[in-house]
Amino acid sequence: MRKTIFSTLLFLIFSILLLLSYLTFFGHETDKFNKIIKSEINKSNFNISLNFDKISIKLDPINLNLFVKFINPKLNYLKTDIPLSILKTNINLEFLTKKKIVINDISLSTKYLYFNEIKPLFKKVNINNQNLKLVKNGKFKIKNLNLKLDENFNIKDNYIINGDLNSFNIKINDKYEIINLISTFSYTQGSLFFADMSWKIINKKNQNSEFFNGKIEIVQKKNIQDVNINFDVKNLKNLLNIPIMNYDLSQVDSQKVKSKLIINRKKENLLSDLSISDKNNKFVIKDLILDQNFNLINFNQISIKTNIDNKLNNDFTIINKKKNIFIKGKVFDAKNLLKELSQENEKNVFLNKISKDIEIDLKKILKGTSFPINKFRLVGKINKGSFEKISAKSDFGENEHLDISLQKKVNTNDKILEVYSDIAAPLLSDFKFFQGLEGGDLNFTSTFGNEISTSNLTINNFKLNEAPALAKILSLADLKGLTDSLKGDGISFDILSAQYNSNSSLMKIDEIFMIGPSISILIDGYVEKKSGLVSLRGTLVPAKTLNNLISKIPVVGDILIGKKVGEGVFGISFKVKGLPNDLKTTVNPIKTLTPRFITRALENSKRK
Repeated sequence: MRKTIFSTLLFLIFSILLLLSYLTFFGHETDKFNKIIKSEINKSNFNISLNFDKISIKLDPINLNLFVKFINPKLNYLKTDIPLSILKTNINLEFLTKKKIVINDISLSTKYLYFNEIKPLFKKVNINNQNLKLVKNGKFKIKNLNLKLDENFNIKDNYIINGDLNSFNIKINDKYEIINLISTFSYTQGSLFFADMSWKIINKKNQNSEFFNGKIEIVQKKNIQDVNINFDVKNLKNLLNIPIMNYDLSQVDSQKVKSKLIINRKKENLLSDLSISDKNNKFVIKDLILDQNFNLINFNQISIKTNIDNKLNNDFTIINKKKNIFIKGKVFDAKNLLKELSQENEKNVFLNKISKDIEIDLKKILKGTSFPINKFRLVGKINKGSFEKISAKSDFGENEHLDISLQKKVNTNDKILEVYSDIAAPLLSDFKFFQGLEGGDLNFTSTFGNEISTSNLTINNFKLNEAPALAKILSLADLKGLTDSLKGDGISFDILSAQYNSNSSLMKIDEIFMIGPSISILIDGYVEKKSGLVSLRGTLVPAKTLNNLISKIPVVGDILIGKKVGEGVFGISFKVKGLPNDLKTTVNPIKTLTPRFITRALENSKRK
């Protein structure tokens, strides 16, 4: 009898151990607990509905826990379906004695969730982050979400989440949009980390900058967010465009961007350190503060060093003090300076909060010619982001100077820019019309306001070499001698006088008059700014004919018409029209000159 009892007991122990070993190492699938699990979840949180076919159970005998994996789980939270691929939980075995299920944690992963389908859920759980409203579309997947739960199935704060973002399109503002954002992400206890990021930013002109190898870490601290940013970017100049400065960011090589950013309660962005660099350029910005629309509030220091064609063309530092901005350095490339200063006032929202005195002290300024500008000194005033007053002086060499002044007209918003230079070429190097200009002094004045600018340019005693547009006219007119001169020593002119006005869409040329020992030219027309369309018409007269005309001016009728067939052919009229890379030029002989041409020629003759 004793042997039978002992054998039975031993068999039971062995069976239990075998069962426990099986559950520990292999597990078991069953649907026996379906009802009780669903019932307990529904009792604890009626917003959650969980359906599944059955569960797979594994035992943790040491900690008295059951590892439960749900087979074919279907989750609905706040009436929103969440497609799951994996759902696992850890159930405390205390429910065997207390008749209450205690779930310690839940691990899950999802299939791809489409943002616009899941978006209503954010509102239901009171996630009203303004940044979420900028998302147009995209999809994301939770690869692993580990939730720690209390006894009432409430989620503890120490949860961990990992996942992927894919094909996100985000409208930053009216100017810029992020397209095709791809990234991995992870979150734990207030820290959000993005890695392996790539995306493009496109602007209103449909220009894009490509970002890749991105890493962003965001740490929430009371009322601020600390953000560390690292990424590479191509075509950054489509975003980082500083019109007044000449620089080149490689279209082939990428730029590296690093930044430490703090976002405060006011949604202001403090970039304590921002570095943008490639093999030829480096921009370093300290303590840059931007508002929530990314407009400048303040900064501490900006250092810029750039190269074009392996030659240093910018090396200077901008220091922002309480009342003044100081710019000092070795060199500044001002190829675009004159053009930008004479632009009509566009509302500069980015710099709108900057109103300070400014001082500039540079050893050298480059203007794209063989004449560097030395010892450049400027004092002025910036009001709401734009120059209101300037007084600047510099030297080309001994007895060769440059003077620039800008002042605001009394009781108006208009400004007057005046430039005098003993050498004309450096200030005209970025205008194709003056390509090949040598010698000459320059006087330039421009009055400009919010909508229109009116400008006058005078150049005295200069030569034109090459000058493709003029060469084509001379060639078509069969003026071989002048064409040869243009290719050789150049064609000399006593004076060039130009008057033109400009608005946001059109530059209207009222008159360009050039007179010299060989030829005289009168031009008018317009240039469309958006399309680049050029439309010019003019008259070209050889100097010998013009001189004869002036000497016989009392006998107006015979000269303008001529007594015989063939007489009175004074020169040619020409037209130039088309887009910059497809200009069409036509020429025709003329027998009469316009009164305006004669008047301008006589005015120049009297000056002599």
